[in-house]
Amino acid sequence: MRQATGLVTAAAPALVPHTSREVFGFALASSLADPTIGYSSWNFDLLSTVAFFGLHVDKAGQFIADNGWTVWNSATLTGLVSTAHQHGVKVVLTIVVQDFSAGTPGMCAALAHADTTVAQTLSQVSAKGVDGVNIDYEGLDNSCGTTDSFWAQHAMNALARKMRAALGSGRYLSVDTYAGAAGDPYGFFDVAGLAVSVDSLFVMAYDLEYSNYSYAPVSCSRLCLGPTSPLSAYRYNDANVAAQYLGKVAASKLILGVPYYGRKACVGAVGPNQYPTSDVVADSYLDAAGEATAPEVKPGSYAIHREANSSGLERWDTWFNTTLNCTRELYWDDATSLSLKYDLVAAHGLRGVGIWNLNYGGGAPELWAALSAHFAACTAAGLAATPASPQAAGVQVHLTATSATCSNPLYEFWMLPKGATAWKVVQPYSTSPTLTWNSTGAAAGTEQFGVWVRDANGPGVYASPLGGGYDTSASLPFSVVIPTCTSVTAAASPPSPSRAGAAVTISASALGCPNARYEFWMRFAGSTAWKLVQGYSASATYVWNSAGALGGTEQLGVWARDATSPAAYDTTASLPYVIAPSCASASVSVAPVSVPRSSGAIVTITGASSGCTNAPMYEFWIRAASQSTWRLVQAYGSATTYQWNSRGALPGTVYFGVWVRDSKSSAAYDATASTSVAVT
Repeated sequence: MRQATGLVTAAAPALVPHTSREVFGFALASSLADPTIGYSSWNFDLLSTVAFFGLHVDKAGQFIADNGWTVWNSATLTGLVSTAHQHGVKVVLTIVVQDFSAGTPGMCAALAHADTTVAQTLSQVSAKGVDGVNIDYEGLDNSCGTTDSFWAQHAMNALARKMRAALGSGRYLSVDTYAGAAGDPYGFFDVAGLAVSVDSLFVMAYDLEYSNYSYAPVSCSRLCLGPTSPLSAYRYNDANVAAQYLGKVAASKLILGVPYYGRKACVGAVGPNQYPTSDVVADSYLDAAGEATAPEVKPGSYAIHREANSSGLERWDTWFNTTLNCTRELYWDDATSLSLKYDLVAAHGLRGVGIWNLNYGGGAPELWAALSAHFAACTAAGLAATPASPQAAGVQVHLTATSATCSNPLYEFWMLPKGATAWKVVQPYSTSPTLTWNSTGAAAGTEQFGVWVRDANGPGVYASPLGGGYDTSASLPFSVVIPTCTSVTAAASPPSPSRAGAAVTISASALGCPNARYEFWMRFAGSTAWKLVQGYSASATYVWNSAGALGGTEQLGVWARDATSPAAYDTTASLPYVIAPSCASASVSVAPVSVPRSSGAIVTITGASSGCTNAPMYEFWIRAASQSTWRLVQAYGSATTYQWNSRGALPGTVYFGVWVRDSKSSAAYDATASTSVAVT
């Protein structure tokens, strides 16, 4: 065979998967470069594996120099591989042998030369920098001239083992198998035996109308039209196929193949499952989707139907073709019926979905939308906190996760507490993108929060040693601080100085702490020790009754701390407060209380006081009834009495007053009292 020409490319880079399950699509070499349906029209962000189809193997186990070989060695392949790898998509080489002739001599010979095929396949995979191999060997089981009636089946198993050994564990290997292979232990494919060697089995769950027509629910006597890939009801259907495979192979190795095509023919009447009256031909998805607007369709004749027997809503259309002069009937899968098959993949937890083939669908937006809705992995995870870090312990923190590209995101929240070495789940997977964390009791330091995001239709692109899986993740450090009061001030009302007995309100105000608590202290005049007068509380005031206070300077103190602070206090302040020396009250008496006019009688006015801090001082005043002002008659002194000679006094009332003040008081008086004497 001819060897590949051109430069040898470097090994493929490490690829980052971005679909929630495997999306495996075949790429036909014949139209790979066509800009309308080839690889440039595909959405590689919704693919995980593209199989180049393909290189044909001859009876000697060597590659045939046909069109597939030409494209394989062209710039078209280079462009495909480059584009795929830029999007994290694997490219694999499909090697092809298809032989259903009597005795399958071509298949028998190719399998007999498996060593040659494996060696040349490995050479091509390495030369082109692709990521693995897909084996599409389709034939019948037979002895191939040996005494082993299952020789072909055993040789297929051997081919898979040899290919795996040659590729190593780092490259991808898949084998295409028939839909009925798991239910037929005597067929060409030993699915359980193959599964040991491969990463995946591609189940070709299409062309089933050729095997279903003679069975219920249609029971046709010869081929009649029907769904090429029915979801249920027909003898061979996707649900049964999946169940049969799951009985022999792990779900993680199964890819359910779906058709991007249908089949049509002329029929004798409009109705489901009609007998063809012409050749049955294939219609690619794009051809099928365009039938309704084709010029040869008789106006008003086009009708869309849905399969009544299968639950898969497979579509069948009818119309009158004016060129062929017949009613045409087309069975095919559109985005609606394909979506139900995708649901089956998710419901059974299969590895993924396979497409025969991508060229048939090209860039049809509805096909890519259906894949996106079911298999797009979540990307670009983000995590934000409200309120933002840092915050004091006790705050309710609301964490909100975001993601992109997936239609059905699930979120799982994790936390790594300060000082811990292991993450723990704090909110299992759910549709809620939010978590509320109560930071009450949290120690000062940095907590780590994380979120895993995956699409609900997949197990997660990445597996974790902690269990479970995720498509993407994000983390967020969150600092918890224990707030402290940075300063506190104190003020008194009434302001200093004040007399004993006043109700003094001490008001405190702290800064830097959201939940300040205050404790009030006093050091009384003449004392060296502070005394707690009001324990910690949210109240910023203390009312001190100064009754009985000795004159002098009292010290008023306040401690402040945040409610979450473990300290005795964060900050303090003190305020000197002067209690001026004073007497609390004064009284006055006279004797006698009445004297005759011009008698010259002596009246004794006696002052008294109480509550004086120091010795009291007395000052005496007089005012006749006919006068409006008081007159000082005896200035401040220690004497408690004043003697008044009544000689010359006019008849009427004479008023006497006494002012009292503490001997150390600077006030004009601390207290006053007055009385009167009658002059008759």
